[in-house]
Amino acid sequence: MVVALGLGSLIFFALRGTAAQLMPPQRFRTWRNAWLVTTLALFLSHNIWLYLLAVVVVSLYVRGREPHVFGIYFVLMFVAPAAPFQIPGFGVINYLIQLDHYRILALTLLLPAALSLMQRPSTLRIGRSPIDWMVLGYVLVVSALKFRGGVITSDLREATMIWLDVFLPYYVASRSIKDLDGFRHALFGFMIGAMLLSLLAIFEVLRSWKLYTAVLSVLGLYDYFWGLYLMRSGWLRPTVSLGQPIALGYVIVVGAGCYLFIKNLIPQPRYRLMGALLLAVGVFASLSRGPWVGALLLMIVFTLFGEKPVKNVLYLFMIVFVAFVILNVIPQGQVVLNMLPFIGEVDEFNVQYRVDLFSTTGDVILRNLWFGSKDYLQAPELQSMIQGEGIIDIVNSYLGVVLDAGIVGLTFFVGVFVTSAMSIRRGLRLSGADSPEMRLLGRVLMSILAAIMLIIYTASSITAIPWVYWIFAGFCAAYAACASRPKPVPLNV
Repeated sequence: MVVALGLGSLIFFALRGTAAQLMPPQRFRTWRNAWLVTTLALFLSHNIWLYLLAVVVVSLYVRGREPHVFGIYFVLMFVAPAAPFQIPGFGVINYLIQLDHYRILALTLLLPAALSLMQRPSTLRIGRSPIDWMVLGYVLVVSALKFRGGVITSDLREATMIWLDVFLPYYVASRSIKDLDGFRHALFGFMIGAMLLSLLAIFEVLRSWKLYTAVLSVLGLYDYFWGLYLMRSGWLRPTVSLGQPIALGYVIVVGAGCYLFIKNLIPQPRYRLMGALLLAVGVFASLSRGPWVGALLLMIVFTLFGEKPVKNVLYLFMIVFVAFVILNVIPQGQVVLNMLPFIGEVDEFNVQYRVDLFSTTGDVILRNLWFGSKDYLQAPELQSMIQGEGIIDIVNSYLGVVLDAGIVGLTFFVGVFVTSAMSIRRGLRLSGADSPEMRLLGRVLMSILAAIMLIIYTASSITAIPWVYWIFAGFCAAYAACASRPKPVPLNV
């Protein structure tokens, strides 16, 4: 608790100047205090119900003071691990719903915002964006398939949670942000969360100490994923509050994309450099190759959609080449090179596992081609993929969708990303050269989208991973809607 509060306070102190460009000082203090109180509650409550009460109180307090819900939502999102716990039921119902930290915030921050948006005549109706249809199709297919289980109470509960986890964050993200100010608040909030995670991840690696493992046991929560001490080349793979190193790296990569939009608001160049270095080291400290490649793709796409793309991409590759040469020369460089994908030999079995997973799941997919199978993990072909922990890890979000929901579900799932990219392209065309900040925002969203699509190819949709991509799909829809609004015509006086 002392480490988390100390390093977190350092981040909030360093970002005061940037926050002053975006919001009144009192609002930023509210963000900081909400983060501090929630973190204190996590470590000191020693009871999941007291912690739940604290989160609800904090959320209710900040909700009425925030014009843009996603800024404070992202600040609070990564405070605690998303370890599940159940709300008890009655009679034949074992439990009403399974909650975690993300769902608590969704119910206390996003659900009231959604209800308010639905009552406003100015809110765009569902179906006005092509992304809407893909998200709605995916939710309808997956929630309907939950009723394959044959236990109506369990199936209804799982279907409800699909709407809560997918449609609710997408809807609020796509409808609540109506201008650049909303995007500034949202991306700044995510950047703060990513910087906090970066500093804590660096600490975990250097001290070989996982900060959030013990608190889950004290709260009586399931701490299996958070309790594993995974090593790579002698270094601890950090998880902080994300549960898995890949999920941690994924969130920091998205935060680095947000930083590309916010950095121009940072008053002094040296602070911009320090922020960039913190996020870059945070991505590296995750010791996860998927996020490393995702970060490189993010920079490539961001450069390609800017001015002089070919020239700048060549500069980017030159920097990568020089870094590669330096790593070959310095004594400790070989340790880093051995961890790189396609080059290094460290944990090569992880790469082979992903290759074997593709070849193994082919027949399973063909047997249930259109709508997948609820019990695909029991397929004989997949039994050979059981790992040492006794689980079959579908370390590919696309494979996970097609196995569970078939080609129909995968079509809608991939369609979300395709229509998101198309919406950004449309927004970039409509924004024009007279709105440089809108064009920068479009470049950032396209870069983040590309990085997300690549990283989830190497990871299953666990912990924060799906929440982030559904929200950013909503941001893409909001961006296209903002860009398509008529520009005010200046009056000739």
